[in-house]
Amino acid sequence: MTTDLHRRALETSTAPDGTRPAAPHVSGARSGGVGIRDVVRWWPLVVLTTLAAVVASLVALGPRAPSYSATARMPVTPLAQSDETFLGTSLVRDAGDANRTSSTVARLLDSHRVALATAQSLGGRWTPESVRSAVDVTVGETNIIEITARAGDPDQAARLARTFAQTALKDRWQTISAELDRRIAFATRNTAADPNAGEESRRLQLLTFVRESGADPTLSIDSISPPVRVKEMPAVVMIGMAAVGGMFLGVLGAVGIERVRRRPQSDDVATAGREPDVSPPEVLGK
Repeated sequence: MTTDLHRRALETSTAPDGTRPAAPHVSGARSGGVGIRDVVRWWPLVVLTTLAAVVASLVALGPRAPSYSATARMPVTPLAQSDETFLGTSLVRDAGDANRTSSTVARLLDSHRVALATAQSLGGRWTPESVRSAVDVTVGETNIIEITARAGDPDQAARLARTFAQTALKDRWQTISAELDRRIAFATRNTAADPNAGEESRRLQLLTFVRESGADPTLSIDSISPPVRVKEMPAVVMIGMAAVGGMFLGVLGAVGIERVRRRPQSDDVATAGREPDVSPPEVLGK
């Protein structure tokens, strides 16, 4: 026996032809999609973000001062891997690959200690941090180290590149000269113990020659290029890129706002379109 409540629920949820009515269709609110027309509604937001990005780029550009760069070229002449005369010294030794050898030397030159000594030599407002930010130590051609310095004045750029390269060589030589002194003392004792040691005597002569030369035979300064003005990105290109970025952020903000606005509407429509829950009829006792 079916109760009156259950009968009325069935009559409400069933059409005269015996079929149940379809649930109401939910448009973009249920799917969450945002179309071009929805974004156009927020055109003031897109325009404002685009203008803000353009103004910010104009302020950042401002009156740009010219920048100049100069490059010191330092050829590397590594020792052979089989060399035994200069064992225990910091002279550049062939690593088996020219690029690897030059990269190792570049990392050694680009140190805080060299930057500190360079700043002290230049004086003025130069600091180790400003020197390192203005100087790039890179590998150029095969067995060539390039020290590129940038400054607002062409003469200052050339002076910075020259001073950094000379300071790096001086710093290396302080270490190498002490190492050569120890090697010379060792070879001298061996030669004195055995006057007929021809190979050891030859090594002693070569070590003494390099020590008295006062320069690193494996690394030197070849030339310093004339300072040139650094090419900068045209202002029109930078402003255009800022405008595109601002427009993108504006569109992204409009899409986000539309999705947030549609979320509660989607929940309400989905709840209203849900079919009534009809419980199975209770079976009353006969």
